Amino acid sequence: MNQRKTQTATQGADSAAVQNEEPGRKISTHFRSRHRERFGDEGPYKMTPKGAWAASDPDALLFFFRRLNLETCRLFCDLGSGDGLAVCCAALFTTAVGIEADPDLCREATANARSLSLPHPALFVCADYTRLRPHHADCLYLYPDKPPAELHRLVPPGWHGRLLIYGPHFPPRGFRCEQALRWERETLHLYRRLSHEEARNDHGRSGKP
Repeated sequence: MNQRKTQTATQGADSAAVQNEEPGRKISTHFRSRHRERFGDEGPYKMTPKGAWAASDPDALLFFFRRLNLETCRLFCDLGSGDGLAVCCAALFTTAVGIEADPDLCREATANARSLSLPHPALFVCADYTRLRPHHADCLYLYPDKPPAELHRLVPPGWHGRLLIYGPHFPPRGFRCEQALRWERETLHLYRRLSHEEARNDHGRSGKP
């Protein structure tokens, strides 16, 4: 009897895990198909008013977001959200917003999110994120094409959220890396904003926090 109960519970847990993974597979398939159609073998890439955009790997993002328990965040914000891939992945866990300066990419991102029937809101703002105050979100995401020099100005010292930076990058000024994750060849680093006092005592940083 106990063995039968244990077997039933295990099957139920396995079934729930599969159900949780299904939306992720749908997102991955959707974006990989769209990227192949639009960019071919070269991969997703476009020059925008604010620099170069390239898409993250959807399977890597889903792995990272699960590992980081993204559902514990109130609001995820992608700084330079492109065609909405990271926002759509994040919307499996929590409310997600993308800020993108390129109008065509912003429209494409909105269409992608609508077609995926995501469990949480996925919204997009066509704007330059460096002119906004994104620190109202408690999770910021960035896939930078250049050193993220403006982040220390956009996010005040003592901000209690999480900054996630995808791919190779220079460590942002005024932040401390607390965790590094890897999925195959892809990487994600989690940073915390330093307080005024921590910034003064942090000899690895230069200038004002």
